Amino acid sequence: MILNVNVITPSKTIWNAPSSEVILPTSTGQIGILSGHVALVTFIKVGVMRIRYQNTWIPIFVKSGFAEIEGDIVTVLVNDAERGDRIDPEMAHTDLEKAQEQLNQAQNSLEKIRAQLFLKQARARDTAAREFPYSLQLDIPDPTASKNTTVSALTMIEHL
Repeated sequence: MILNVNVITPSKTIWNAPSSEVILPTSTGQIGILSGHVALVTFIKVGVMRIRYQNTWIPIFVKSGFAEIEGDIVTVLVNDAERGDRIDPEMAHTDLEKAQEQLNQAQNSLEKIRAQLFLKQARARDTAAREFPYSLQLDIPDPTASKNTTVSALTMIEHL
């Protein structure tokens, strides 16, 4: 069986294609989703979600949000997201180094909290960029290519 997976931000649809499996970074750890999964609504934390597409794992950086699993439909609504192949690996690594330096230089608790959040995001973006299987020739669907497949985040929230 196949899952219908949608990853949506307030400004765009990142993914709208079938998948055989999804791994979500949730507040209680990583959750694997297969066809026939029990209905679920869960909080998504900053991290890397993985979508199994054409027998290959596609990493997607996600900021916090929610995921709904109902039947074989997985809907992920997040504040921001980027597919691994859309992230410049060198820039992501540079951002990771800057984030680590910010944390090292933080002088009070507020600066440390902000630096830790920036580091968590930078680490997830770097991971998504590094894990993308660039050497494979994948025909990854572009969700923005077809207007009738794009679903607004507001429409998806109304269905939750």
